[in-house]
Amino acid sequence: MRYHFKVLILSCFLVFQLADIPEVSLAHGAQGGAHTHFIQWETDFWKAHPREFERLYERVKPHLSREDLEALLSDVEAVRMDEAHMARLEFIASPQSVRMQRQQHRNVVPRMVNERTLSEGAAFFEEHRSVFQRAYEKTGVKPQDIVAILNWESRLGQFRGRYDVLRIFVGQIFFIDEMERWHYAHGAYGVEGSMPRPEALQRIERIRSRAINNLGELLIQAQQGGFDVTTVKGSWAGAIGIPQFMPASMVYAADGDGDGRIDLNTIPDAIMSVGNYLAMNGYHSRGSAHAFRRYNPDGEYVRGVALYSEKVEALGVRPASQWVYAR
Repeated sequence: MRYHFKVLILSCFLVFQLADIPEVSLAHGAQGGAHTHFIQWETDFWKAHPREFERLYERVKPHLSREDLEALLSDVEAVRMDEAHMARLEFIASPQSVRMQRQQHRNVVPRMVNERTLSEGAAFFEEHRSVFQRAYEKTGVKPQDIVAILNWESRLGQFRGRYDVLRIFVGQIFFIDEMERWHYAHGAYGVEGSMPRPEALQRIERIRSRAINNLGELLIQAQQGGFDVTTVKGSWAGAIGIPQFMPASMVYAADGDGDGRIDLNTIPDAIMSVGNYLAMNGYHSRGSAHAFRRYNPDGEYVRGVALYSEKVEALGVRPASQWVYAR
């Protein structure tokens, strides 16, 4: 059976987005945040940033012609970095970003693992028990682990992302160097706890490479699935849907309701996709903690997800005796 990817437009006002790092002030002085005017804006990306453009084009051909890619990136309304998206780029390009993300995961554990979230997870399991059974019998992943991931990623679908994924990746591909230089010029590397610049520059290149891969995958999926890439919403990092998959992770996405389509904004597909992701990333051979780490390598994330799984299992979220995983 051939599955088609479909990404729905999300239109909700978010008071708090769990997938986001809080809007914090980067501790490099009183300059405040970076603004869009510090970039010399060019719409001819293939001229202003030829190396990055060619890498992206190599990723998408033969699915997308050079002319179509140029046309997409020339759509100023779709790709121009506004203040909200620039603030996310400012954060991710900061030499303090890794430390701050780690601290954010540490701080968020009490908000993610508490009586209320555990009660919601148990109710979510009961409401979708039949889907969890199908996921367990197909992937062998325990429902408490799937619930734990979905709780951490989107609070069981409540918070799925408010950023334009296209802008997120455009910023990380074409403008992250300028943002890093802005940090350097404003003394960010002199702040205690900042990453040394040589190490930070290597990290910047890894971020760009991942962004090229993810945007390439998203553009290919848009071509195959017939959706408008400019409408796709996600997290500050470009993750999409209830399980917050990066576009490059869609290879692990699975149809959970048997309708022949994969839509990560539906609960059955989200449940089955998380189960499939964990199963395909060492869950059975190396253990749940290893698979959690493949989902997100941050140690505090892994600890928090494991803690939630353990506690929600005590509330009855576990495979029933009649469920059988057909290995």
